[in-house]
Amino acid sequence: MTDPKVAESPLLPSFVLEAFGVEGQAVRASEGMGTSFFVGNAVFKHVANEHQAQVVWCATVFDGLQVDGVRIPRPLSSREGHYVVDGWAASEFVSGETGPAGRWEQILATSRALHKVLSRIPCPEFIRQRVSPWATADRVAWDEVTIEPLEELRQPFERLNSLKESIDHGPPQIIHADLAGNILFSDGLDPAVIDFSPSWRPAAYGDAIIVADGIVWYGAGESLIDLGSTTGDFLQLLVRALIFRLISTNELVRQQRLPYSDQEVGRFNNAIGRVVKRLTERQSLRGP
Repeated sequence: MTDPKVAESPLLPSFVLEAFGVEGQAVRASEGMGTSFFVGNAVFKHVANEHQAQVVWCATVFDGLQVDGVRIPRPLSSREGHYVVDGWAASEFVSGETGPAGRWEQILATSRALHKVLSRIPCPEFIRQRVSPWATADRVAWDEVTIEPLEELRQPFERLNSLKESIDHGPPQIIHADLAGNILFSDGLDPAVIDFSPSWRPAAYGDAIIVADGIVWYGAGESLIDLGSTTGDFLQLLVRALIFRLISTNELVRQQRLPYSDQEVGRFNNAIGRVVKRLTERQSLRGP
């Protein structure tokens, strides 16, 4: 199934390059949603109208953010001081490649260093107003809204909901809710964080999403749960992270932006089985 948004993705106009003071040949990025271009030492990304407030906010935060041991690509502003020009935003190019396999400790360390610095950033207004598959999934995971999932995804969704318990999860803060595939690695350089996906949740929830992604999509083993766990309620955060990923998949399939896959449902069921095993072990240790 072809994503209609990819098929209709716009070309980068030359006047936008001029506005940002960038010269060079625009080359469409092979990864992502087909809306990003490399031009010289800059990366340009097309931004839908409803997401521009988020992009501008992210640019103001990351423009001066310093995180020890982490590279942060700096946002570019136009000659007139704007972060978005005609629907296009730009940032500096940072070298490296994705690929979390074998790097989970480094990814989790990067997550914790980043979130420690982000803990002082107040919650922006757009967080409560977002409309997207991921925003819906985030609210479902935290019981802020309810949803009727597609029939194909109902069984894993109900399994996960049955595992939910109340938790003492700590204070919410700004987190990057999509780190596993958005850290670049390059020999001799610190890891670089890209494609910031802000959410207002506990810091450890960012780690739980990393663990969920690792098990569901990157073939990580059960030991990743131990690497990610820093709180007694981590398994409950992981349950919510799996719901977040399952429902975002549900919404993307519903909107025909992603094809349905039995294999992906199997991956979710595999992850759920690992969580059930850990919860059962914990209960046996507590005793009757």
